[in-house]
Amino acid sequence: MKISFNWLKLYLDTEVSIKFICKILTDIGLLVENLKKIKNLNSFQEDYLIELNIPTNRRDVMSHYGIARDLNIALKSRGFKSKMKDFPSVSLFKKEINFKNLKCFIEKNKKCIRYSYTTLSNIKVLDSPNWLKNYLNNIGCISTNNILDIENFILYELGKPIRIYDLDKIKNFSLSLKESPKKFWFNKKFFSSKNDLILFNEKNPICIAGLLVNKNFIVEKLTKNIFIESADYSAEYIYKIAKKYNIKNEFSIRFERGLDPNLNIYALKRAALLIKKLSGGKISSKIVDFYPEKPEKNIDLFIRFNKINNIIGYNLNFIKIKEILILLKIKVLKENFNGLKIKIPFSRKDITREIDVIEEILRIYGYNHFNCKEKIYFSCKKRNFLLKKEKMIENMISNQLNSHGFYEILNSSLTETKYSKYENNNFYEKIFIFNSKNKNFSFLRDNLLFGILEKISSNKNKYKFFEWGKKYFFYKKNILENKTLGIICAKNNNYNSFFKFKGIIEQLIIRCGINVENQKIYKNGIYFNYKKNIICNIGYIKKAILEEFEILQNILYADINWDIILLLLKKEEKSFFKKKYHKYNFTIYRRDISLLIEKKISFEEIKKLSFYKENKILKKIHLLDEYNSKNFPFGKKSYTISFFFQNLKNNLTETIIEKTINKLKFIFIKKIKAIIR
Repeated sequence: MKISFNWLKLYLDTEVSIKFICKILTDIGLLVENLKKIKNLNSFQEDYLIELNIPTNRRDVMSHYGIARDLNIALKSRGFKSKMKDFPSVSLFKKEINFKNLKCFIEKNKKCIRYSYTTLSNIKVLDSPNWLKNYLNNIGCISTNNILDIENFILYELGKPIRIYDLDKIKNFSLSLKESPKKFWFNKKFFSSKNDLILFNEKNPICIAGLLVNKNFIVEKLTKNIFIESADYSAEYIYKIAKKYNIKNEFSIRFERGLDPNLNIYALKRAALLIKKLSGGKISSKIVDFYPEKPEKNIDLFIRFNKINNIIGYNLNFIKIKEILILLKIKVLKENFNGLKIKIPFSRKDITREIDVIEEILRIYGYNHFNCKEKIYFSCKKRNFLLKKEKMIENMISNQLNSHGFYEILNSSLTETKYSKYENNNFYEKIFIFNSKNKNFSFLRDNLLFGILEKISSNKNKYKFFEWGKKYFFYKKNILENKTLGIICAKNNNYNSFFKFKGIIEQLIIRCGINVENQKIYKNGIYFNYKKNIICNIGYIKKAILEEFEILQNILYADINWDIILLLLKKEEKSFFKKKYHKYNFTIYRRDISLLIEKKISFEEIKKLSFYKENKILKKIHLLDEYNSKNFPFGKKSYTISFFFQNLKNNLTETIIEKTINKLKFIFIKKIKAIIR
């Protein structure tokens, strides 16, 4: 959010420098990302532009007045001279002339919490005065005219969205706020308004829930009479409709965080008086206020002094605690030796628990103001070393995947319920999460696959991705987390792409210092074992799943159980960057054999035959390639297998290797009726 320092000084009276103000703002949780000095074009007065990162739960500081109020509290608690100016007076607001009554029907609906409006007549649409242009231009808001600029001025001053329409275009019709099941064109775009809250002028839509305004009803140069609305909608509903129509603007940001409906009337009066001053118009109606269900009473909480001190780790004076609460306008109802009973103001919906109040006390007091006498020592040096080492390995693996052309992605831990139909899990249960904003995302993911497939579906030109993430599931009434590395790749026209992909995965695991000799092939892929632990599973994605994401190519996916790898590394005490060698460096010899065998014969059978009793120089074998062709006899397939030989006595010769190879060929021909290619 961008704020103007000169605009901020309209509400805050302090002599503190701009640099110190930025430091205080950051200290109280409003992170200052940038500070820029600017000069107004229409005057010689200099200003500063402050860019803030506002937490999503702080709806009360989404305005200049809100930031000034929070800053004033922080300065006072630290002993600086600071005074908060009152809201500009709106006592002069009154109906001045009679205008044709506007018929307005507002349907009672939980999505609309409060709806208020008033009208002005005989206005003149002109250029805005320099002071208004300067304030808006300094925060990057383009000036339009003296009417619509007031709409933006109120938004950034109070954080309260208002909307202004041309009254002459709607005065002869009934104005209704209702749900409509119809479909319509709106600003040259097609909208389906089923279950949407829309402001209608008979059959013509005026505004979609305060977010999008029909261009036909916007104030223009010839506009004489205006209609001003101030509405408060359900934050949950605004979030859904903004996502549905891909709306992201200053109005949606504030509506999504929830507004204080108590500001509706003041915002209307403030806007009406400013417009009257700038345009010479007259107020033609009283405030019409629709507020069917007023919110529940303010929350009462009891905060304990010992709880505050335990969390802070410092004995904070209870008088200081009480002082901070009063500055925050949190009423102290009762107090005793144990703590305080307090009442939370309605404007602070983010405070609902005792821990929230303690966080506010810490925030205002300042995290850097605690002078702890006792030094805190961390006794978990070994654990910290292991964490650094684990992170180092992850970076190493990520860099290796990047070198092969893979892109790293990050997805949400929540997954859509529709994907559960592709999973048959009899060993564990999914974890259900109540998601009020989007009921479709109601489960914690137990697979990284679907999130990665979504990225492939939306990035048609890229088919190589990997993700570090966690799986979540119930197992024997316990919630388990499993760190996983998911890697995905599209199969190209090259027949051996499966084995190229498999080779990349083998490199990653070997790079971690783990042996991948035990490999088992199944119908759609292969998995790696190490001492009865499944390290990795590689295979093709089912076509039914690919159709769900509209992917035409065959997709290879590798699921690496990273927790198992870390556990094995810890047990085996492997070194990641140093390899331990024997006293002598013995050469490893490799020979490849291509076999034409029956399809029912597995690689495991060939592996068992290869390690016969007399064969003491064979160390390991790898499946290099599997090939199927129409030219092969019916029911036949081809395996290309690599054999690795080594002898610790250092007397291995070519003659011994050739004799062993011939012996292996003889066994394959006799036992599995293989044809040597």
